Amino acid sequence: MTDSYLYMFTKAILMLGVVIAVMLLLLWLLKTYMNRGGARLGAKYASPVKVLSTSFLGPKKSISIVDVAGELLVLGVTAESITCLTTLDSAEAIDEIKKYEADRPKPVFKLFR
Repeated sequence: MTDSYLYMFTKAILMLGVVIAVMLLLLWLLKTYMNRGGARLGAKYASPVKVLSTSFLGPKKSISIVDVAGELLVLGVTAESITCLTTLDSAEAIDEIKKYEADRPKPVFKLFR
């Protein structure tokens, strides 16, 4: 009798593992598809626009540093508008921001980001 309970418990744990693995695979596929802007899964697509940093100032208000095809823009973002505050031309400022981006710790669960 205990053998059948042990067998059923092991089978349930293995099936749970399979279901979780399938869900993680589907999540990864969905994330990959969404990051490419709806492009085909096999297509290699790199966006020329990257958000390097965002600092939130209040509800629905933030300042973002955005790299657009190699040019760094500082944007003020609200619920109603996006305003270009300045363009970073200083080599020192650009190096500092790039260094910050490289040194920033990567999330543990990057898959869920």
